[in-house]
Amino acid sequence: MEEVRSLLTAYVTEDEPPIGLSGAAVLAAARRSRRQHLLTAAVASAVIVLALALAVVVLPHRDDVANTPCPAASDTRAALVDRLSCVVGRAVRALLPPDAQITRLTIPGETPPADPFHLIADPAGDAPRDALFHMGVRVTDARGSGSVYILIVPSGNSGGPPCGDPEEILCRTEPTPQGLLWLSTLRTGDVTTHRVALGGPEAQVQFWSNNSGVLQQTGVHLPKQRPEPTLTLEQVRGLALTPGIRL
Repeated sequence: MEEVRSLLTAYVTEDEPPIGLSGAAVLAAARRSRRQHLLTAAVASAVIVLALALAVVVLPHRDDVANTPCPAASDTRAALVDRLSCVVGRAVRALLPPDAQITRLTIPGETPPADPFHLIADPAGDAPRDALFHMGVRVTDARGSGSVYILIVPSGNSGGPPCGDPEEILCRTEPTPQGLLWLSTLRTGDVTTHRVALGGPEAQVQFWSNNSGVLQQTGVHLPKQRPEPTLTLEQVRGLALTPGIRL
């Protein structure tokens, strides 16, 4: 966890805009830290088999979920996670077809939570908001499997990741009342990713969606598993601007 803590501490305390921080880099650091605390391979394999069977969530009661208010408390990190998880889950579900299946994307040996949208909070300080909040889900529907990810990093800066990634086929910025919005589409091999970041006064919120249901990890080739990303760039943009996603 020290790697994540150091990365986020530098991100939060540097005076310059945090343009060097990417979702992939921070998530990779979080996953490396998480691996250090996993069970042995044999036990982990048994857990994964059971957990994957429980992790697939079909959406038969969309109306019931939509009518239940999300928690409002943010005074503890656990309460903040519960609130953010509810808001994010509800926003993503609203964009998916009724028969879509949702599976939590996990690293080997990690037991997925009952709610696939329950965010992970990797601490970077003592205050509830001083953490890296993130999660990824696999979405499978009639067109195949793709993924949706979120990353929330506390920040007092308004900058987002810069344009100029060699894999970008589109990149632009857009001012909004909530902060500077940064939108891009990237292509790596057969995999296309729509990515949006919102730089606000309290946090940078990143959402991205691709057309592979395999966990995104540094150095791992992602296979194309549907013709296009699960969500369009406009839908990912809407997620980043969802009311209630704040620290």
